Amino acid sequence: MKKIISPDIKLPTPRPAVNQEIDSNNEMVLSHTAVYQDCLARITDENTLENAVIVLNPYGTAPLSAYAGVWSAEECTVTLKIQDLAQSAIQVVQDFTLNVGANLLPVLGLVADVDNQLAILVDEVVIATYTIATQPLPATDSADVQLGFPVINVTQPVTDADLIAPGCYFITHFDRYNYALDQDGVVRWYVTQDFPSFNLVRIDNGHFLATSEAKNTYLEMYEFDMMGRLYTFYILDNQFHHSIWQWDSNTIVAPSEYTSGRPDSLKTNEDGVSVVDLSTGLEIAYYDMAAILDTSRTARPTGTAPGEDPTAQDWLHINQSYVNETNSLLIASGRHQSAVFGISLETESLQFIMSTHEDWSEEYKPYLLTPVDSDGVPLYDFSNQDDVDAANRDFWSWGQHNVTEVANDEPGMVEFMVFDNGNYRSRVDSKSLLPPDNYSRVVHFIVDLNAMTVMRPFEYGKELGARGYSSCVSAKEVLQNGNIVVHFGDCTFDENGRAISCQPGDSDIIDPQEGNEALGNLLLQEIEPVTKSVLFEATMTSGYYKNEEVNGVGYRYDITSFRVYKMGLYA
Repeated sequence: MKKIISPDIKLPTPRPAVNQEIDSNNEMVLSHTAVYQDCLARITDENTLENAVIVLNPYGTAPLSAYAGVWSAEECTVTLKIQDLAQSAIQVVQDFTLNVGANLLPVLGLVADVDNQLAILVDEVVIATYTIATQPLPATDSADVQLGFPVINVTQPVTDADLIAPGCYFITHFDRYNYALDQDGVVRWYVTQDFPSFNLVRIDNGHFLATSEAKNTYLEMYEFDMMGRLYTFYILDNQFHHSIWQWDSNTIVAPSEYTSGRPDSLKTNEDGVSVVDLSTGLEIAYYDMAAILDTSRTARPTGTAPGEDPTAQDWLHINQSYVNETNSLLIASGRHQSAVFGISLETESLQFIMSTHEDWSEEYKPYLLTPVDSDGVPLYDFSNQDDVDAANRDFWSWGQHNVTEVANDEPGMVEFMVFDNGNYRSRVDSKSLLPPDNYSRVVHFIVDLNAMTVMRPFEYGKELGARGYSSCVSAKEVLQNGNIVVHFGDCTFDENGRAISCQPGDSDIIDPQEGNEALGNLLLQEIEPVTKSVLFEATMTSGYYKNEEVNGVGYRYDITSFRVYKMGLYA
């Protein structure tokens, strides 16, 4: 459990609520509560372990999840073992403590379109087995299906199971599906499109929070579990358009904005951060970056995604924010400024900007960081244009996503990892890279606030070249055993296999050689960071080429992935 925010921290003023609240009368919440109570009520003292009530997909939203309803005369421990009947998939094992009376045990990790076996054991002795038949996965993309289930291919299987981290790969695709893969690339869980697919995080109670474009343009937030039960439905005044981060057990931080217009008539979007109390759904603090950073600095990359207001100034485009408690900072990633920056939690004053030093006005230059090596020696001479260009190509992040903290309790030090998308890698077109010549990468940065320097001890992704180039979204996670799981979440190619951009002229320079069709082929890897060896690799594709004539201007967003985690099916 995350610790509670210190009452000594004085956060800035929240925006007044208009309609923001928890909808306690939400039809889906009430329906799911009734289903749960009905499932529980069906269990009588006749439903011993040998006569369990099996309910597959009780809420109609998680087809590979089931309840095993059992009655227990005493408190005891049982073990569930879940596997397809042919034993071709990895077995899922989970212990439960039964309470006296009725119990509903989640059965997770079923395999689609086969007979599955649930074995219930006590003291390693099998007491009962049950067969559970599941339906096929949803249809993939075709002329008749849009935003279908991805086609998943394992391109490098696990050869040494002892080297990889335990758990499943949890993936969320833009307005498609949330799902989990095991280490063989087999889908072991997913939820239907009743739930948002894009902005997903698992919180301390084991549930998920999610928002998406498809669910009222990010103005609805859902709390649901692995069984597909909706617990809480949040109505938002302002869009939670990108990564939600949990601060403590009751508080989240999320990029937000003035959805219906700022009070000072400055028409911008995606340039603020909201702190929200989960128990009430109300905002308790708001950080307005338009009052902190330079809204007039030219965005690079830029672009208006499908569904966004084209008249709003998307100058910053915050896609991730979190709190660094050691230094009492809010850290945020601004894609359209290609900058990661830190501000004081309490005073909202700017503390640092990690970005190319070009085109910042004088008042911001004191906050720019100097790249150094491990001995603190500067890597570049920014009075030399060749060094400026070299830093742009090789050091700074461009259009980055998914800034996440690396633990460091030393005051004055801030460590984080980002997914550096790599858009342009220059402020000018003449020195920018085309997608087929570019790469994306995971980068670990260490900021010294006292010296105003930044060091880069680790990077990974250059090795993949354009195969891993992702002009938007994407994510990574450092696992408990030190491995890194990374999803290059927007690898898109034309009909000739040439890497392309989501928005040429905005996300990248225009490539005169690119074709007229787009197919995503996203790359998921788990790597060992010391040797950078790939321990597992899979790809996700829509399997169906799109073009502008049939699919509209958003055809280049064929399939994208915003978040990836590796964790247990059981929280």
